[in-house]
Amino acid sequence: MQNRSRRLVVSVLFSTLAFTGPGCHQPSERLALPEVHRVARVARTAAERRTVIRPGKFGANGAADVRRGFFDFWNEQIIREDKEVGTVFMGDSITELWNLHVYFSPALGEIIENRGISSDLASVMVKRFEADVIQLRPRNVVILAGTNDVADMIRADKPDDEIINAVTASIEAMMDAALAADIKVFVCSILPTNEDYRLHGQRTYLRARINERLKAACQAKGCIYVDYASAVQDAKGALRKDLARDGLHPHSVGYKIMARVLLDTAKAHGIRL
Repeated sequence: MQNRSRRLVVSVLFSTLAFTGPGCHQPSERLALPEVHRVARVARTAAERRTVIRPGKFGANGAADVRRGFFDFWNEQIIREDKEVGTVFMGDSITELWNLHVYFSPALGEIIENRGISSDLASVMVKRFEADVIQLRPRNVVILAGTNDVADMIRADKPDDEIINAVTASIEAMMDAALAADIKVFVCSILPTNEDYRLHGQRTYLRARINERLKAACQAKGCIYVDYASAVQDAKGALRKDLARDGLHPHSVGYKIMARVLLDTAKAHGIRL
């Protein structure tokens, strides 16, 4: 009788795991997600567990430096305990505010990590990329960057070509670093804004031009382009009013759309986040 009860518990447990998936979708959608083709994982050695990269302060702003300090603690825990990381999300406030565990479920035994910092620049993300992505040894990295770089350089009255080249160069540097570490790379389009955002009316065409460059870079390098912009913009190319309260940061509805776009894109390439 006890053996029968144990078999029943195990059966129920595995039935439940089969339906595990992103919290915002129906069970039928969850079942459609591709499984991870697991390969033999090489565990960190004792020496590697003792080695943690801590890049320190970059002077971007006080809040960003505090956030990086948190990452140093969290990165250390992952490395010391040799945890398997499925996906790292790298970005600015749009990533930091995204409660990833509401929308994504990692493969069994893995974790998903958020390494977004409010107000961060793509040019600064490059400097912390080794610490916050590479040393964690994820299968995937999702990069969403450039919004703050564009805003800062517009305020500094930089010419269009300089802005476009600077942003794409920073993101491509992260792409190259991840590829060299055998990490699958998802590069996301910069999101549009709308009139509720105070800088919305200034050179809005730049984001679309940068996105075209990023898409081309993905094709050239073998990375995966994630087109959030097309899914969240209105007929005029602005961020839909019903997806954000401030014209810049998506709220829950916007994040749900972004999650679906990312999951569909990953699925099309046979990848599980």
